Amino acid sequence: MARLNIAVNRRSLGRFGWITPGLAVLIGMSLLSAGCETKSFFDPTEMGRYSKKPIPVPILKTLDTGYEEEDPRYATATDVRPSDLVAVSQDYVIGRNDLIQVSITDLVAPGVESVKVSRVSESGFISLPLVGQVQAAGLTEAQLEAAIVQRYRDANLIQQAQVSVVTLEARSRTFTITGAVNRGGQYQILDSNFRLLDALALVGDVTSPVGIENIYIVRQKRHDIEPQTTVPAAPGEAAPATQPTQDLLTPRSQSPLDLSPKMMSQAPEQAGSEAQANQPATAAAPGSEGRIIIVDDKPMTIEGGQAVPAQAEAPAATEAAPAEPSTQGFEFNALQEPSDVRVIRVPYQPLQRGELKYNVVIRPQDLIIVQQPVIGEYYMGGHVARTGVYSLTARNITLKQAVIAAGMLDQLAIPSRTQIVRRIGPDREIFARVDLDKIFAGEQPDILLKPDDQIMVGTNALAPFLAAFRSGFRLTYGFGFIYDRNYWEQNRL
Repeated sequence: MARLNIAVNRRSLGRFGWITPGLAVLIGMSLLSAGCETKSFFDPTEMGRYSKKPIPVPILKTLDTGYEEEDPRYATATDVRPSDLVAVSQDYVIGRNDLIQVSITDLVAPGVESVKVSRVSESGFISLPLVGQVQAAGLTEAQLEAAIVQRYRDANLIQQAQVSVVTLEARSRTFTITGAVNRGGQYQILDSNFRLLDALALVGDVTSPVGIENIYIVRQKRHDIEPQTTVPAAPGEAAPATQPTQDLLTPRSQSPLDLSPKMMSQAPEQAGSEAQANQPATAAAPGSEGRIIIVDDKPMTIEGGQAVPAQAEAPAATEAAPAEPSTQGFEFNALQEPSDVRVIRVPYQPLQRGELKYNVVIRPQDLIIVQQPVIGEYYMGGHVARTGVYSLTARNITLKQAVIAAGMLDQLAIPSRTQIVRRIGPDREIFARVDLDKIFAGEQPDILLKPDDQIMVGTNALAPFLAAFRSGFRLTYGFGFIYDRNYWEQNRL
């Protein structure tokens, strides 16, 4: 039975003959004494924090470079207000393009009911037999019935008509939903307490619950409910008189109208002449006849011991110089954001978790936009194990996750020389340097990646020598034990 002899690889030891066994033991003990929580200087590619004490570290959405990163997703959006959760119960107010049905009794013959289906015009009128146009927009069904009865009475056609109005299509009580939903379109608001979760259930929910960060609601300000604030009176004082405001629950047709005539403001010239006429003449000092003095920022002349307004001399007519032709080219005015709408930002994930403080009431003519998941690619380059293109997959991927997905760093990488190239506009990009070593150690916050981000891990001139030095201390090179077949054959002979 053959013997297996284990010997020291003398050829390997010959390479590093200057390393004595005692020196090797000393180096090993020094490395072990450093502990597992301290990264060695000889291997800068080793990253991480292995402390037993947990530390909270934030995750940044933008690079801390001082340059503003453009965000095309509704920069003027506001958070949810308490008034957005208040449901308003009131009768439906007929609007333009609504389809209504009007039934009139005794119009053709006694006891005969006439039915007419009409759509409200853009100007807010409907056409009825024998009386023509009748205002319908801005009225409730009951108010329109009373208006039709009065119209036939005024025309001496029917003194007490029986009228019934039914809204078939309430186009003014609809909302539109689009974006990452299964069935986008325009839908009816079923009741006054119709909320955002009801709207999502009506359209079959979102296409994917992953990657949706916010839902935006574009709302006309005339449908907004502003909280009414009053200033409390001081102790012992009467409450200040408040100006009456229009009831939000009252339709526009029932709102009290101020029909009193408005007095136009006086012209500045007339007001100034009246003030001068009512102002008493100012007595002047003796011996000041003909002098011009300034009283209340107005020139005054001393005549008969009294100050009277000075008469300004008409300036000489001068020929106006012709305007020089402009050499600047024609430019269109910049587009302005509409001021009659408000954009509400609703976080989707808290809403799905059951935080009902984000379940806002859907109001007429609201536009609900469910944000599409962010889909794109990011690029890993430089000294990582696997360079290439990686997909965001509609998820929030951080820089640490991207480095781990790329197989961590190679032997020549220097983590502190990492660079992120990010687009900040259609034709601009910004270069930002980050320190992967500190990010993995929790000393700096992590960064969320965006589509088209480019991550480059660099190196320096010392990295190749450190890599070669680390390779020289592999176990089977310096002081390891291997099976030497040639040595066994020589001893057998």
